[in-house]
Amino acid sequence: MTTTPTNSQEKAHADNMGAHTLLQDCKPATEEQLANDPFLIKLNDMLEPERLLFVTGNTTIYYGEQIGKTEPTANTIGLALTDKQGDIVGAVFYTPNSKAKPIVIDPTGYGAIVIGEPNKAHEVIAFNDLDSGIDVYSYLMSSDKTIIVSPHKTKQCLKKMVQHWSSGSLVTVPMTLDDKGLINLLAGVKAQALVTVAHIVTMLQHDSYKAILAADDTQLINLQDTAYYPEWRDDPQLNEPMIYSDGRFELYHDGLFFVKYNDDDPANITFKSKAFVCSPIEVIAKTRDTGSTTWGRLLQWRDDDSVLHTWSMPLSLLQGDAREYRKELASQGLNITTNPKQRSYLDTYIQKYPIHKRALCVDKLGWHDKQYILPDRAIGSDGKQLIVYQSANSINSTLTQQGELAQWRDNLCKPLAEQSRFVFSIACAFAGQLLELLEYDGGGFHLLGSSSMGKSLSLKVAASVWGNPDRYVKTWRSTDNALEGTASEHNDSFLPLDEISECDPKIVGKTVYMLANGQGKGRSTTTGHNRIAKTWRIIFLSNGEESLQNFMAQAGQKTNVGIEVRVAHIDADAGKGLKTFDSLVLAETSEAQADRIKELSHAYYGSAGIAWLEHITSDKAATTATAKQLVDDFMSQYSDLTAQAHRVAKRFAIVSAAGELATQAGITGWQVGQATTAVMICLDNWLDNYGRDGEHEQRQIIEHIKAFIEQHGSSRFQPCHIHTYQDFEPKTNNRAGYHNYDTGEYYFSTSTFDEVCSPFNKSKVLQVLDEAGFLNVTESDRKTCKVPLPFKKNRQRVYAVKGEILSCETTKSTGTAGTTGTTHTLQGLEPVPSVKTPLGQLGQNSAIC
Repeated sequence: MTTTPTNSQEKAHADNMGAHTLLQDCKPATEEQLANDPFLIKLNDMLEPERLLFVTGNTTIYYGEQIGKTEPTANTIGLALTDKQGDIVGAVFYTPNSKAKPIVIDPTGYGAIVIGEPNKAHEVIAFNDLDSGIDVYSYLMSSDKTIIVSPHKTKQCLKKMVQHWSSGSLVTVPMTLDDKGLINLLAGVKAQALVTVAHIVTMLQHDSYKAILAADDTQLINLQDTAYYPEWRDDPQLNEPMIYSDGRFELYHDGLFFVKYNDDDPANITFKSKAFVCSPIEVIAKTRDTGSTTWGRLLQWRDDDSVLHTWSMPLSLLQGDAREYRKELASQGLNITTNPKQRSYLDTYIQKYPIHKRALCVDKLGWHDKQYILPDRAIGSDGKQLIVYQSANSINSTLTQQGELAQWRDNLCKPLAEQSRFVFSIACAFAGQLLELLEYDGGGFHLLGSSSMGKSLSLKVAASVWGNPDRYVKTWRSTDNALEGTASEHNDSFLPLDEISECDPKIVGKTVYMLANGQGKGRSTTTGHNRIAKTWRIIFLSNGEESLQNFMAQAGQKTNVGIEVRVAHIDADAGKGLKTFDSLVLAETSEAQADRIKELSHAYYGSAGIAWLEHITSDKAATTATAKQLVDDFMSQYSDLTAQAHRVAKRFAIVSAAGELATQAGITGWQVGQATTAVMICLDNWLDNYGRDGEHEQRQIIEHIKAFIEQHGSSRFQPCHIHTYQDFEPKTNNRAGYHNYDTGEYYFSTSTFDEVCSPFNKSKVLQVLDEAGFLNVTESDRKTCKVPLPFKKNRQRVYAVKGEILSCETTKSTGTAGTTGTTHTLQGLEPVPSVKTPLGQLGQNSAIC
């Protein structure tokens, strides 16, 4: 039957008339047709006889826009849906022994599966799933209770059903504490919520319905009055509405709303309007620094994956372009309305929310007195004062955790105890926290080796101390400004930097200085005042196929001793024929072992770093004393080092101390002394390459002058000897000086020597050459020599470098005996037999090199 209703009542009546015919020709289902379906058999036993009907044909939709659509209801079991008057308004069709959703045909939306007699005098208990309804009715078996179940498992359909039935009966909606969001959904409905600590079916297994209602931990809430404010947290202060203008802000489980009420309603219950502002966000505390400046608000919210985010936001962000702070919140998962007016409500709420709790904000991560500050928490807190990190950007912390400490320690860390490069790298990951305790500025290490050596794997294993290796390991492929921010975020901690070849060789030298020195660029504000430069202390671990010296040379830049002291180069090859490995412990080949280590580092990570912080903050003074003793013991094995080498060795000593302290705390699973042994192996490797006597810069200078002469000897040095004939001398372009074939000396013009010395200081170069015996000096106060030059009337003042410099080789010290680092032989600059110098003799002073 097709009708054209003139109003909603006529349409509902027409729909009801059509719904009545849905199951008209169906017969009661037999046991055979129920097909032993447990659910249908249980339902059949519970309902009145002949309520379940067997449907033989498909059903055609008779209402709305889907008129004429056919639903495949053949061979299903049909159950009528009724309203509060008992009229059939639709039907639901179940397929026996099928996981498919039942087919629901209900044009009204409020039809219910009714268990019991629909009497207005009965209490109606409403459910959203049929299993719960059946179970509750089986426990009650009471003539004064009617169970209704929404055929659609959606909250909106449940609400519509409850609204319809509650107009004539007392309707109760059971829910648990976890389901209290239903209170907001059903706010204003003439019904009551029965809130219990456990599901109502579980409760009825032990108590009667009457006993449950009388229990102290049970709440009966009048839903019609809950439009005021449904409490959904335990902390009442965070639940208080905030009055503003002609309305107030209210925080619900599904968002922050600005609500205006009907002033004519004395109970202040009826909404006039309810504007969505954003998903739930809480103002936890007001923040300020020790000088009562840089005020802000500590905010907390959860994203759609229920991940908790915390940000101490400076209030100054609300005085500029508010879009910037909203972008930051949105990027961290807060859902904010797109309505411009409602968006502005968020500014007001954050700034004016009447929170009385205070927190101290700091602008640096890492140590603050005895506490260690992380982006989202403070470790070592005594509970007396809340300390938080505050910045203009919410940091998405890379300190993530997967697996337990025991899994990381026993499966990954402990088996690597004999792998010197890996133990060293892991110990580096713990060393950053000791820098402040030992009053050391920090610095870096550079693992050097060919491709596929295992350098990046060492970094990732070290990164697993703090988080997911793929996220925690950073890259050199960024600007120095970007690395400045990265270093600041890793203050008092560890920064792994992968593949130095991705950095611009023109800036890598300055960047290394910046990272090691722990201070960013000075900048000015828009008003011309100087901003406070970012500072930090870090241990950074880099890697690459080339040394810094070779890499910078690609851009025509020279390295100096300052860079090489700040970044100690270590050969990634352990020298055992297994690339980075000293032995095979997790697989039969180095490649398979690398794959296994990579797999483990991605399975377990992050737990060791938190355990380390908890350990060192439990008694900072004791940690400091133990660390100092460990460093002193380490350095006593290297007492013969000069100043530069001693400075680098102390950085190794701090790494050793960190590894030993982490071992004592039960974090690494290593034996006592294994971290020290691995660090000494790496230090000896550096000393073998750098030189134990600390004269590395002197060698660099001699090699630099030697290379200049070898490169330009015949092109930029004009011949200068007894038999000089002007007509036959080749022309010398861009002359740097003269070559005396009689003495073998090279005369450098005083005006061009600065160019030759660069990037080294000229005074330092002259000092080194003189001390090494390569400089012929007749004027000691000037390090110069007056010599006759072709076509010059008077003797000219020059820097006379002896030819022996070309026949010497700079040497490095040999390594220690074994791996204990207790035997050191200081060799310095050794003489090497010179080759024959043409047409001349050696200089007067014997040179050593």
